[in-house]
Amino acid sequence: MTGGRDTVVLPCAGTGSRLGLPIPKELVPTGPGRVALDHTLDLLAPHAQRLRLVAVLGPGREATARHLTARCADLALPLALCSQDAKLAESTGAVLSCAAWWGPATAVLLPDQILNAPAPSAVGDLLDLVRAGHRAAFLTAAESDRQRLAVDGALRLETVADQAWPNVADFADKPGLDQADRFNAVWFAYAFAHRHGPAVLDVLHRATLRQPFGPEGIAPLLGAPTLDVGPFTDLGTWPSLAAAITGSVL
Repeated sequence: MTGGRDTVVLPCAGTGSRLGLPIPKELVPTGPGRVALDHTLDLLAPHAQRLRLVAVLGPGREATARHLTARCADLALPLALCSQDAKLAESTGAVLSCAAWWGPATAVLLPDQILNAPAPSAVGDLLDLVRAGHRAAFLTAAESDRQRLAVDGALRLETVADQAWPNVADFADKPGLDQADRFNAVWFAYAFAHRHGPAVLDVLHRATLRQPFGPEGIAPLLGAPTLDVGPFTDLGTWPSLAAAITGSVL
């Protein structure tokens, strides 16, 4: 861990092979002079003085690196560019690849997910929950569509008496239609405390890779506080890409 700033990790190493795009998803145009990545940077701008951004890149991401370098200079946001360990797959592998850069609190945002409505305080509020002593915390959106729950990072949230936010009571990554009814929300971003990072990432990484959990199951995530940020668009499908490009949901 370096310095006292909190860290935001931005995994940008995926190949996007499912969609066959000629450019990375984070560089998909979303309006005049705007790409998907700019929406993520907008969320970080109000908190630049407390953050460092760590972008985890794969091969062929030179254009992404140039865009990030220019925008972060404008925002006075410290930026580090890291390579993803080839042995660590998926977005969770990207977070594990830059463990040396984890801060006192570390948030993870995906550059191909865009909030449908601005939430300028969201990232700071998320990190504040971790700074207040929670192992982990999530930015979430309520969801009842079984098709969406089946293929996303799914959570079951429960309201706790005398607490200002719902807590995580269950979690699965892409649980499938047969398990979708267990859940009522999807996550947009998550954060974790430095000392709890290994345990939290172990659960998330195993879930992403469809590996069995350890003996404690999802215990590191249970009870994590959540903040609702409203619906968001995931650019992982052609319909959502078309909506983002035309600006119909942004």
